[in-house]
Amino acid sequence: MSTAHRVREELTGLEVDRTLLVRLLFGDRTGLTLYLGALVLFALYWRVDIFIVDTFAIGNALVAVSEGHLHISQVVYGPADPSTPGMNIVDGRLYARNYGHVVFALPFLWGLEAIALVADVRIAIAALWSLLVLAFCVQLGHLLGRGRLATLAGCALAFGLFQANLATATELPPRLFPLLALQVSTMVAAGFVPVVLYRLFEHAHGRRVATTAGITGVVLVPIGFWASIPKRHALTALLALIALYGFYRSRAAIADGDEGVTFRALSYAAVGGTAWIHAPEALALLTVLVPADLLTARSRDPRTLGLIGGVFALSLVPFFATNTLITGNPVKPPRLLSTYTGGDVLVDTVGTDAGGAESGGEAATGDTGGTASGDSGSSGGGTDSQSSGGGTGPTSSSGSTTGPTSVFTRLVGGAVAMVSAGIDGALNALDVFGGLLNTGVDSLDTDRLSHVFLRSGRIPGVDYSQTGGQTVELTILESAPVLGALVAAPLAVARHAVSRREIRQRLRDPLTQTDVFAACYVCLFSLLYLSRLPLHSTITVRYLAPIVPFLLYGVFRLEPVRRVADREWRPFALATCGFTAVGIAAAIAAFNANLAVGSIVQTHAVVNLCVAGVLASWVVVATRTDRGDRVGALALALAVAAMAVFLLLSGLEYFGSGRQFALPIAELIAQYIPIRNP
Repeated sequence: MSTAHRVREELTGLEVDRTLLVRLLFGDRTGLTLYLGALVLFALYWRVDIFIVDTFAIGNALVAVSEGHLHISQVVYGPADPSTPGMNIVDGRLYARNYGHVVFALPFLWGLEAIALVADVRIAIAALWSLLVLAFCVQLGHLLGRGRLATLAGCALAFGLFQANLATATELPPRLFPLLALQVSTMVAAGFVPVVLYRLFEHAHGRRVATTAGITGVVLVPIGFWASIPKRHALTALLALIALYGFYRSRAAIADGDEGVTFRALSYAAVGGTAWIHAPEALALLTVLVPADLLTARSRDPRTLGLIGGVFALSLVPFFATNTLITGNPVKPPRLLSTYTGGDVLVDTVGTDAGGAESGGEAATGDTGGTASGDSGSSGGGTDSQSSGGGTGPTSSSGSTTGPTSVFTRLVGGAVAMVSAGIDGALNALDVFGGLLNTGVDSLDTDRLSHVFLRSGRIPGVDYSQTGGQTVELTILESAPVLGALVAAPLAVARHAVSRREIRQRLRDPLTQTDVFAACYVCLFSLLYLSRLPLHSTITVRYLAPIVPFLLYGVFRLEPVRRVADREWRPFALATCGFTAVGIAAAIAAFNANLAVGSIVQTHAVVNLCVAGVLASWVVVATRTDRGDRVGALALALAVAAMAVFLLLSGLEYFGSGRQFALPIAELIAQYIPIRNP
């Protein structure tokens, strides 16, 4: 075989591997394009700064894990006193409450440290972003049939952007590398949200509907706003959406005569990943998934259930291992430990004094489900205590206590103690979870639901002193006006009301089963947090971010929306671009440096509610007639553009003043936009 022939075979093999990788992660070229576009957008307003104090504990935990241990031994971020939100104590050592996110960010930290050995990290970030811009242009050109033109334009654009970044780039100190890694990890996760939406709808309703849903997912404010802010919300939203995708694909496979085991296992694996990040949210997802899966599965034989259960147990191994190492209990996560509120514990010499600080209070953060509710900080069952005889060799006259027997006894005793602790921890977790749901049910009232989902404004009972007196909170609908289409969902259901026999037949449809799954998850998840909302520090009701992609799924399950996406794809795309440009120009013209950020955000809130009303009105009319698709395309484009405008301007201007951007060009753009707020 000639050398040229071998090279051709190797290149062909690489091409096949690349195609398989794209298919596995993104589905096809369109999914890859959506992902690249999302990363380009998120990185444009990437601010290298601590946006919310909850990040202090997670950043310090990543520093600790990168050094080879779980406990926090030094404070890199935040005040010298490490009693910041999310910091917990056990046996005199400090731990963060979330290690799933920390470990996910660890490879990105290693990558940044490797890059720093050969290049300036900020220059490398600018170069990688320029390559993303080029890759996006190339992939978009192939989709539009303008590959050569798009490649040339992309090269010129990427080169120009890199030169602009290079001209004003300054050095990023190594101290910021862990923070950068956390931010990259959340952007990577947020970028997959529109991809999963695209893949779900591409299989269910075709490529045009899927592409429209994917584009909407890219600018979905409750996800995109927090994409570059290292909180758990993008990760848990992605995992919940993966569970929904796996559930639908498994039901579709079952309808085609398959067992759907692979996709069923994928849903449970997503639950295991969520547990490592935030256990109460995983429990909510599991509570909905198990009955939905068992009631609609084709096969419930022991072999199938054993395989799925094995995958689920394997996905829980990191969760169990982390909990055991920290708390001594495999099902007790760190957030159930006592909150550290300060004391005589020295961070640089932790581990010798177990007399710590037991606290029954909860840190002033926005997170839920993790208060100890009376738990102490003891690790419970995590130590090897020698009881009678702790010596070596036989000590009694009978000589019956041998070395191997003693070791075996200790192992059995340790295993029994671990199982007992696990059962106690599981019962306690269920008790806490049930308490949260009961509190959520008790909190159901019109005013609260209105302030969370419909209109914010100046909400009674919210402590605005925490935000400098500014009303920067948005409700779910104000953040994502495209969800206004859900107003017509009851009308759509009522229009298709059928007999009981037909209802049973429809419940066998994979999409109907997925609709029920999504609706139940939205309701149950909302109850977990409803009693804590509204709050001053959520901005886009970030606690409920995981349900927003589910709500968007509901929007594109409406027949009028799907009809518009399928028939009026080109007008929708052009109108979205045009409305976005006009919206940015209008905001720049209307707002100035003298306006407070609260006034600006509330202006967006009112405008977005009006846009949501327009879309809702059209959907209501369109459920009764097939006309007006062009109007519907414009209404849908207006809602998507409103989200894009807020996402860009909030990242660059409203919440970007005084912050350092990862891309120097973002600072240049912000300087030329006359909207600056203290």
